[in-house]
Amino acid sequence: MSTKVFLLFFIIIFSTKCDEDSALIQKLKSFLQNHVDNALLLKFFEFLRQLKQKEFPDHLAKNKAAFPNHLTTIKSNKGYIEDQRNYKDMFYGVSPFSDNGCELISIYNVLNYFGVQNIDLPGIIEKNEKDGMILSGAFGTSPIAIEDYFKKNGYKTMSSSQKKDYENIASSSDALILTMYNDIKDITAQIHTVAITKNKFKYYVHNNGANSASVGYTSITALLTKINSGKAKDIFLIGVSKK
Repeated sequence: MSTKVFLLFFIIIFSTKCDEDSALIQKLKSFLQNHVDNALLLKFFEFLRQLKQKEFPDHLAKNKAAFPNHLTTIKSNKGYIEDQRNYKDMFYGVSPFSDNGCELISIYNVLNYFGVQNIDLPGIIEKNEKDGMILSGAFGTSPIAIEDYFKKNGYKTMSSSQKKDYENIASSSDALILTMYNDIKDITAQIHTVAITKNKFKYYVHNNGANSASVGYTSITALLTKINSGKAKDIFLIGVSKK
């Protein structure tokens, strides 16, 4: 195990328990975002994805029963899921879907943007519980599993963990999915994944807090500069194009 991978474990597991506002703690909280290469992080997530996962055979029935409770709100948001925190009645791996469902919500929101009807969110959850989760869902879903989902379902994709490629991916794709650190200085703010749609030459972010979908950005570079009040840092960008 490399030193960086060891530090990744250390920071994620222990930094949330450190209340002391010291220079050392602040350095630890920002180490991962600033010193671990995005490509290495993705490989690490894929390694964890391949480990044997727990099975959750009762989740599909529970999620099918709960999902209709959200359809009115989804309809009011033009078919998008914008309120992840309200999905405490659905489950993904070891956690409520409200805690770790952002990657799968990004899939749902792109499918909605493409005009797919009656999107089966419980089915998407079930498929990723079988192949996609990181540590049985404790760390959500591997970003590469998101791209795999679209490939398996006949969509064209492009992806990169390098910012120099992002504008080309954005201009060449119908929709985007961005995985990012929420705060470049604080790993305890965690990692989040969002769907990005296009309308009239502007980019709109879904499921990133109140009213996030109402703010249009003129380019993917502008979006990355301003999202989360300028605190976020990119990890991986996926471009998805219609069948």
